[in-house]
Amino acid sequence: MSAMMSVFPNDRLYLRHDLMIEIMRIEMALEEARCRGAANQDDAIASLEKRRQTLNEALVRLTA
Repeated sequence: MSAMMSVFPNDRLYLRHDLMIEIMRIEMALEEARCRGAANQDDAIASLEKRRQTLNEALVRLTA
């Protein structure tokens, strides 16, 4: 990946931006699911939280 970063230095900025947008979308979906409070939302909430965690880890690796 470092070879590509020397060719496309702005790609890291765009990737970071895209990750942040996706994380915010997931957080909005989590908030909506929690507000509904339906019992059948537990699986969806767990899935969204796992996805958010994965994206946050990718964001941390990208900025390191």
